[in-house]
Amino acid sequence: MRSMTAYAEIIHPLDRGQLRLALRSVNHKALDLNVRMHPALFPLENAIRTAIREAASRGKLDLTLEVMDEPSLEPQINRSLLRSVAKTWQEDAEWLNLPPLTAEAFFRLPGAWLPPTSDLAERLESAVLEGLKQLLKAWNDGRAREGQRLEGFFQDSLNRLRTLAAFIETEAVAQAAELPEQYRQKLDQILKDAQLQGQLPAERLIAEAGALAERQDVREELVRLQSHLDDFAERLKKRALGGKSLDIWSQEVLREINTCGSKCKRLAMTRAVMEAKGVLDQIREQGANLE
Repeated sequence: MRSMTAYAEIIHPLDRGQLRLALRSVNHKALDLNVRMHPALFPLENAIRTAIREAASRGKLDLTLEVMDEPSLEPQINRSLLRSVAKTWQEDAEWLNLPPLTAEAFFRLPGAWLPPTSDLAERLESAVLEGLKQLLKAWNDGRAREGQRLEGFFQDSLNRLRTLAAFIETEAVAQAAELPEQYRQKLDQILKDAQLQGQLPAERLIAEAGALAERQDVREELVRLQSHLDDFAERLKKRALGGKSLDIWSQEVLREINTCGSKCKRLAMTRAVMEAKGVLDQIREQGANLE
């Protein structure tokens, strides 16, 4: 069980200079990888993406590769372009009424900086891939630690849902005992208001009241809810919780809780249902961050 939110950074030594690799990830339904690196390393991009796809199934990932203290990457001004531009500028400045040529104006020109001419990608390929391997291990270790931290939250939430389900069941039993008589009294009042009192047998009133009360029985929903909670406990024990599967589980549990809420007539039962929905929302929110 691993979280989708993590950050890892390593400094990998080179023969000349250092290689800094950093990886940041957040939750995303698919794998969305953004790689930032020096253009001299572009030939390695396919190998880098392949290595990351083997380590991550989904998430929005930002990877940064930075080569530090590498002499071949020192910026070089395009001197031939500078001389040509300066000469032309000086020749035409007077009749075009041009201001003096500034560094800012020159550096805005395409090609003002020369691209590196070194074989950097070839020389650093093994170092980059080895550093990336170390980075991905550190990143997955961080995700695992975050997932382990969430285990306590999920266990506490599960215990709270079990407590609330037990309370709702107790209230449901009391409600089932009260409703037949309440419905019988309501039916009796309806007949009285319609001036039909006494025209239906008492046994019929009791049967109708019992049928209405049975429609408000939530014990079947509570059985299914308990089954879902047991399934959650088993997955948590095996550390097999995943973002997508947990989202589906939350939908099923919410269906049972909503049905209980629509049938409850007691205030304490209604409050317990509302609290259970709040706990479930927290589980769903945290679960969305799991791989």
